[in-house]
Amino acid sequence: MYKANYSLLMFLAGISMTITSCGESTREEAVKSVETEPKTEAQKESEELAKKSEHLIENKVFHTFSDPAGKDEFRIVITGESLLKGKVLFTITNQEGKKLLKEEFDANFLLGYDFTGNINSKKDTDAFITKRIKEFFSEDKFSSPALKDEELYEDQSYYIDKETWEEVKANKQSIGFFYLLGSEDGRHMAYSKKKGRAVMYYNCC
Repeated sequence: MYKANYSLLMFLAGISMTITSCGESTREEAVKSVETEPKTEAQKESEELAKKSEHLIENKVFHTFSDPAGKDEFRIVITGESLLKGKVLFTITNQEGKKLLKEEFDANFLLGYDFTGNINSKKDTDAFITKRIKEFFSEDKFSSPALKDEELYEDQSYYIDKETWEEVKANKQSIGFFYLLGSEDGRHMAYSKKKGRAVMYYNCC
């Protein structure tokens, strides 16, 4: 009787070990599958943003840009320890979720020639940067067409390549967007259908 019970216990233990081993093998394969599965661009961007601190301030609008029939998302956020010492992320995303533009720069670049406060005053710099973010996508920053007939191309570093300039100019429905960094870094953006993204067609003053 003892031998029979002992044999039965050993048999059940063997089954348990087999089941456990199979379970562990299945879990290992599942983990391996997750680890080796390539990450999408959206996942990569989500992880990248998660590494940064929560954004301190945000502004987002929807505006016609790449397609006259719809509106793209214009979004700007500041992350970091403070508004002055943080990082700015500016993106334009179309209706299908494709990034047309992604730019990052130091938040202090938002302080320009029109800042008349005390640079050492957190109250003054925070107030000015907050105002810049809130007005970043004001309607007067957009224009249509992006390039008017009287605007001529010049072979200088301020201009994008002539082919893209001519493409933007030929599109009478093109939407231009302008923003200024510092005192002289004026950026004129428009959508290039050939390139499939936003381009800076003119960069000056």
